Amino acid sequence: MHNIKEFIDMNENDFDSFFNILDNSFPKSEKRDYPSQKNLLSISNYRPFVFKENDEVLALMAVWEFDDFIYVEHLAVDSKLRGKGVGSELIKNYLNRCDKRVFLEVEPPNCEISKKRVSFYEKLGFSFNDFYYLQQPLNPDDSPFRLNIMSYPEAIGEREFDTYKKDIYRDVYGVEL
Repeated sequence: MHNIKEFIDMNENDFDSFFNILDNSFPKSEKRDYPSQKNLLSISNYRPFVFKENDEVLALMAVWEFDDFIYVEHLAVDSKLRGKGVGSELIKNYLNRCDKRVFLEVEPPNCEISKKRVSFYEKLGFSFNDFYYLQQPLNPDDSPFRLNIMSYPEAIGEREFDTYKKDIYRDVYGVEL
């Protein structure tokens, strides 16, 4: 029998495991330090999810929930499960239950790794939007950098996205437009 793989709300006891996967999966410029990440747990529209097997955290997804959309900030699978379809199944099951537009950031598809990442999300129903987006720094010493937005269930234009960007900048990055 095949067990359905789904994200569940993270409880605070799983934070260290959550952070360990996050820390090992993202470069410094794309993640917060431990105390800053832990402080997000008190923010009402920040939702960390985990996937567990045998009480072990094996994947995570951190989203920001807004009235009319979801912004996926982080998605990562433990290295021992990468390439086995776990991440795809988790995202598909999440999207099947989601009744809002979903956005995430990706690096421009300029190299093989970023092309594969874009393709991964496209196979899940996301659309690559051909406009640049300036991700604001998560850490004080970092600078903004250019990314692209992917959206689900359909593409979005830059002007239309600007209304969502204001909320993302304000809540996620603490920047007013």
